Amino acid sequence: METISFPVPEIQFSALMPLLMVVGAALLVLLVELFFPRVPHTALSGLGVLGLGASAYFLMLLWRNDIATFADMLRSDNLSVMFSLIIVGATALTMLFSEDYLQARGIRLGEFYPLLLFATAGALIMVSSTDLIVIFLGLEVLSLSLYVLCGLARTELRSEESALKYFLLGAFASAFLLYGIALVYGAVGNVDMTYIASAWNNAQASNNPVTPALLIAGAALMIVGLGFKAALVPFHMWTPDVYQGAPTVVTAYMAAVSKVAAFAVLARLIGSMMPLQEVWGPVLWWLSALSMTIGNLVAMVQRDAKRMLAYSSIAHAGYLVIGIVSANAAGVAAMVFYLVVYSLMTIGAFGVLSLMSRAGDNTSISALQGLWKRHPFLAIVMAVLLFSLAGVPPTAGFWGKWYLFLGAVQANQIALAVILAVNSVIGAYYYLRLTLTLYADAPGEEQLALRAPAGMVACLLICVVGLIGLGLMPTPIADWSREAAQVMESWLTAMKP
Repeated sequence: METISFPVPEIQFSALMPLLMVVGAALLVLLVELFFPRVPHTALSGLGVLGLGASAYFLMLLWRNDIATFADMLRSDNLSVMFSLIIVGATALTMLFSEDYLQARGIRLGEFYPLLLFATAGALIMVSSTDLIVIFLGLEVLSLSLYVLCGLARTELRSEESALKYFLLGAFASAFLLYGIALVYGAVGNVDMTYIASAWNNAQASNNPVTPALLIAGAALMIVGLGFKAALVPFHMWTPDVYQGAPTVVTAYMAAVSKVAAFAVLARLIGSMMPLQEVWGPVLWWLSALSMTIGNLVAMVQRDAKRMLAYSSIAHAGYLVIGIVSANAAGVAAMVFYLVVYSLMTIGAFGVLSLMSRAGDNTSISALQGLWKRHPFLAIVMAVLLFSLAGVPPTAGFWGKWYLFLGAVQANQIALAVILAVNSVIGAYYYLRLTLTLYADAPGEEQLALRAPAGMVACLLICVVGLIGLGLMPTPIADWSREAAQVMESWLTAMKP
């Protein structure tokens, strides 16, 4: 009887160590909470942060080492390392202020920390793979964890509603992505991104009409699925309701990590489809312009700060697409730099709002009035975060928008650069208006003073110092972003028609 042997892929454990550290920390926290339920949840958070720190350490060891493992399904190049560091850092910052918020809201559930770490593991898989099936598996690990986290406040109707909306629409978007992958496989016969461009070129040379049609349809469906995760217009309708209804600590994590993972995949996907640039170029151009414009215009009329930041995140997604539409190294580097800055701005802003909603659900803009009297430190921090979101120098938000603007100009995307500039002015209006609200006297009865726990103070200090430091000295992170973008530069150059 003939035996069938299956080739065993070579495994480079050095490339897997960052992911294994996060998964190991998640399992450890889960077991500790299961067998020692009386252990303080601060200890669970501490274990999670230690695991993330170990993951960051191994990621730094992988810098400038292009390693592929599992038959090239997972790669650890500079680009994936940079994205992974952003994800790990954003998760650690979220954990710093999560326990006090969960305790104040009466949702001190031990499963929060392993779910957060499992979601991070899914995001790390997404940014480290060029295999479409592996990317989809990572997306589902991230999404399933987020569905549960959004509904963690089980006694609150709004939280349950947000989880249900996110689950239904997320499953629908995942179906689009999976069907797109199936069509690409039908055209290419492979799910590795590196085969897509060569299949298109071969089909064009042989005048084969089937392969281009399947590739175009597959690319369109995958852009829809990733556009949902990135909250791009017109796939953004879930964002304000889910962001407002989910526990604020979950919103902070989701706003930062989901965008990083989605844009990492989108950048690699578009890079692999450079010969199709005349197809996806106009589509992404309009997605960027619409997301920037609609996100900012709708954010202007919001009366709830959490909902305003939700629409603001849609606008920032539009800014980030500019780096992909530019299809050059400068644009990709600008996108990576802006993701670093955006993570700090978003987690810091939602962190401050979490203090506003720790004992209730009031995150209205009027509730922020007089914050400077109740807690001057929080008022100063929020002002810096809003200045950075508006792109006011010397904060890092200014350099993020400036690099994106330069990338668009170098790619001769002048109209998109002008739209970016105009929308930056529109965004500055409502960000600065909210800043003035912080220092306005609160009407009516005297409001209670706020207490900022140590973890929250540490998180906010990291965010503010990081934004001001990058605003004054953007060169180190900008240089790392350019070095990471060189991975895409060689890819883009090789695949351009």
